[in-house]
Amino acid sequence: MSSNTKMDTSEVFAMFETINSKLDKQPNKQIEVTQVDLSAVNAMTERLEDVIKDVQKPTKVENYYRHTIDIGSSKVFLSMVIMALVILGLSYAIGEQRKTISQYRDNDLKYRHIKMYGQTNEEILYRLERQFKYSDSVRIIRKQVEKYEELVKEQAERIERAKQENKAVKRLQEEVKTVKTQK
Repeated sequence: MSSNTKMDTSEVFAMFETINSKLDKQPNKQIEVTQVDLSAVNAMTERLEDVIKDVQKPTKVENYYRHTIDIGSSKVFLSMVIMALVILGLSYAIGEQRKTISQYRDNDLKYRHIKMYGQTNEEILYRLERQFKYSDSVRIIRKQVEKYEELVKEQAERIERAKQENKAVKRLQEEVKTVKTQK
């Protein structure tokens, strides 16, 4: 039989029966045990165990990813151009807002400075505008205005405390009068 053809199980069973019957016909002889050289088998077993150990070792897997942007597609190219224009537009808008906010902050400081002096005229306004062109002058004006506002706040607190103390004194004087009249 060739090795490529499949054997039927009944044929295998029949072969085992014939082998068994031939063994039964032979007289009871002691079967000689021959020494088989197992060194080749042992060497192969060791090599197989080494291979199994190598296979069982964890391996480091490295993945490399490469991203490419293909601007050959008109949709991708158009999207990138629109995105760049939007970013530029927003950057310009943010810059303009910063200028406006800076102008508002300067105008607020100018108003507080004029309020500090209590009066204004054309000459004072012109001088104030010239001073705002230099950052050192603006810092000095800001310190002056903040110091003035701090002093005004302290003065208002003192006046309020004095009013409360006067009310307390009047109330105590009225209580003293009522106690004197009750006796």
